[in-house]
Amino acid sequence: MSQLTQKDIQNNTFKRAYDMEVLLQAKFAYVAKQIQNKSLKKLLKTLEMTAQGHLAELKQEMNKLDIK
Repeated sequence: MSQLTQKDIQNNTFKRAYDMEVLLQAKFAYVAKQIQNKSLKKLLKTLEMTAQGHLAELKQEMNKLDIK
């Protein structure tokens, strides 16, 4: 059985973090569309935008590290 390298672990960690952030962003957007409470809707939109920022940061780091 082969051992995972540090690079494999790093790649998997970044990919999983990216995928999780995509799901969070989608959930925030979905719930924001479903609710009527304006202050909660505003909070969810802010969280959605924050997730988008995290995605951009993760993608930038993934590109630097040559993670596809």
